Amino acid sequence: MAQLPGIDVKLIRLNPEWSVENAASTALEQNLSIGEFSGKRLIITLPGAGGFCNKEFDQVKDNMDKFKGAGADEVIVVVGTDILSNAGRGLPNLFQDPDLEFAKANSLQLDGVRSRYLHRAVIAVDADGNEVNRETADLLGCRTVDALVGVAQKAFG
Repeated sequence: MAQLPGIDVKLIRLNPEWSVENAASTALEQNLSIGEFSGKRLIITLPGAGGFCNKEFDQVKDNMDKFKGAGADEVIVVVGTDILSNAGRGLPNLFQDPDLEFAKANSLQLDGVRSRYLHRAVIAVDADGNEVNRETADLLGCRTVDALVGVAQKAFG
């Protein structure tokens, strides 16, 4: 097994309590890398604001128990650079990849497009930071909850 590419890239973790209404009083949180989390991690990459299949944000939030039941200790959602309109969706581990370093390390970027993750992946990482499973969605394809959970089940089940 190989170490997850970009595991040490610093990403911006967005506060799940942030919203446009309370932006002046609620700060964006710290810079963290996926490597700073412990346990089995399931990383779900999504397009940024106004992207395709934004329903996946709600699917992840509404089905967190299924991801945990499939063996994921942490569920981490990573998007490209235009995330602010998606902040406050209640996802505890919502990250922005402002320089697209994680995207580049994992071939998630569409050539010539800076602001979105268009090649989307679900990546399972073991407690040692090794990638144990990955499934990439068809370009602009929407994914079901079962498809997202299935990656964790194959890796951790």
